[in-house]
Amino acid sequence: MNQMTSIADGNNLAVKTAAQDANAVQDAVNLIAIVGCFHRHLLALRQAGLCGDDLNNHPASLAFVSKLNSLCRMTTEREMAAFSAIDKLAEGESVEYDVIPI
Repeated sequence: MNQMTSIADGNNLAVKTAAQDANAVQDAVNLIAIVGCFHRHLLALRQAGLCGDDLNNHPASLAFVSKLNSLCRMTTEREMAAFSAIDKLAEGESVEYDVIPI
């Protein structure tokens, strides 16, 4: 498999502000605010011409995803439990889940 690369241009305002906010949210704990900020930057980066794999693998995208991963205390075990739970929830069942304090 050939590895591809792309260039992120810090002179592009959308890229620069996405990077600044991706850095700033690393100390945040408000999931709604983080996701909202990420969403705004994804839209701005898309309007700036990034799409597909370039957008999915952009350093700002990875930093936001890393923060969400950390905030949710994600492990493979928790991820699998969540998928099992959403299957049940989608069928109208109730589920019990672990809450790990920040």
